[in-house]
Amino acid sequence: MPKNTLENLRAEIDDTDRDILRLCAKRASLGIQVARAKAQSGAAVRDTARERDVLRAAIENGAALGLDPSAVERLYQTLIELSLSGQRAELDARAVEAEGEARVAYLGGPGSYSHFAAQAHFAGRHSAMAPVVRRDFGSIVRAVEEGEADYAFLPIENTTTGSINEVYDLLLDTQLEIAGEHHYRVRHCVVGRGKSLSGISTIYGHPQALAQCRRFLSGLEGVTQRFASSSTRALEHAMEEGGQTAAIAGADAARLFGLNVIDDQASDAGENYTRFVSLAKSPKPPAPGLPCKTTIVFATKHTPGALVDGLAAFRDGGINLARLESRPVPGAPWEEMFFLDIESNMNTPECKRALTELENCTTRLRVLGCYGADRLAPSSVLHERE
Repeated sequence: MPKNTLENLRAEIDDTDRDILRLCAKRASLGIQVARAKAQSGAAVRDTARERDVLRAAIENGAALGLDPSAVERLYQTLIELSLSGQRAELDARAVEAEGEARVAYLGGPGSYSHFAAQAHFAGRHSAMAPVVRRDFGSIVRAVEEGEADYAFLPIENTTTGSINEVYDLLLDTQLEIAGEHHYRVRHCVVGRGKSLSGISTIYGHPQALAQCRRFLSGLEGVTQRFASSSTRALEHAMEEGGQTAAIAGADAARLFGLNVIDDQASDAGENYTRFVSLAKSPKPPAPGLPCKTTIVFATKHTPGALVDGLAAFRDGGINLARLESRPVPGAPWEEMFFLDIESNMNTPECKRALTELENCTTRLRVLGCYGADRLAPSSVLHERE
């Protein structure tokens, strides 16, 4: 048989891909060792100058091999993020002194998006995760308040449907603090026992999932949409009700339940991410050198320019505002509370000064948490050539 047959070439590609994955795993392992060395020396987790040096060297070496510079930069940005993610998890674990399993309360059960996101977030931070399954956001928070769980794990915003207001309202009422965040990419699929969309008459999904597939679902004639309390319950309906019933869930969930992926393009947005936050009673402060976010809630004084003046303090301190969200004040019509995410550790001199100046412009201010940032803007060097 000729050596360069399609079958042989594909087998060689598969062997090469396995080698690439082994090297990626080795690189990630070295990143963990780097995190430990940084913890001992007090160095910051992120070194953007080093990242740019790595990118320049990779682009130069790639060009010598005939590889496109932009593709090489994207590849190495992913490798750097993989390393930084492992380093952040390592330092988070050291910060919380996690030796045992974490009891984590979240929505739904096996197969839910919260289930997979929680597994990803707590991996490396704790030796194991013990699920504490709940059916609504309020009971998730109560599970931690009443000592039944160590963490509440809640979706707080989505890139397609925006903020989850019920969770923001819960943050106002609870004394739990934000201990961490996790961005989970959501890939909605239609899954079920059937094999074709033409045979589907009913699709179940959590309200958020259905909303994120609104355009796709509107194009299915004669299909009834039904709310489920969680993606897990939607999957159970698809299991129990036969081939004409389907669910909106992920491909991993379909495999877990032994269902078919009928259509893997149900999401209205190609890039669909949900941001989750973990809440705890008294979380340990983030490790020194860890890139951080601080979340606060405040109400401004009823004076002209109070909000602008308060936020200007962060600009003057060189602190980026990641998100500003307003919510009505319960019992006070037409008044607003503001939730603010800032990209800074609250204990830095610049952030302390900015918070003090903001407080002078408010009637109420509370820090909801200071925690390790999950997403960092990637370094880039290609623009330097422009």
